[in-house]
Amino acid sequence: MTKKEKAKVTHEINAVWHSRYKGKKYCVIVTHPNSESPAYIYRFVNHGFDNYEFIGKFDTEGE
Repeated sequence: MTKKEKAKVTHEINAVWHSRYKGKKYCVIVTHPNSESPAYIYRFVNHGFDNYEFIGKFDTEGE
């Protein structure tokens, strides 16, 4: 992952962390597509707010 991509995904996780990921260890997020990038599925280990270890990135199209 590039620094820009990691920052984008981290921002998306942080926006919903309290309601969706707080207290969970192994997590998944599907990012929203935009003009710069398609949607991806990211698997990550949640070590607390703004502290994530990304362990997998998958294309939503299955390619």
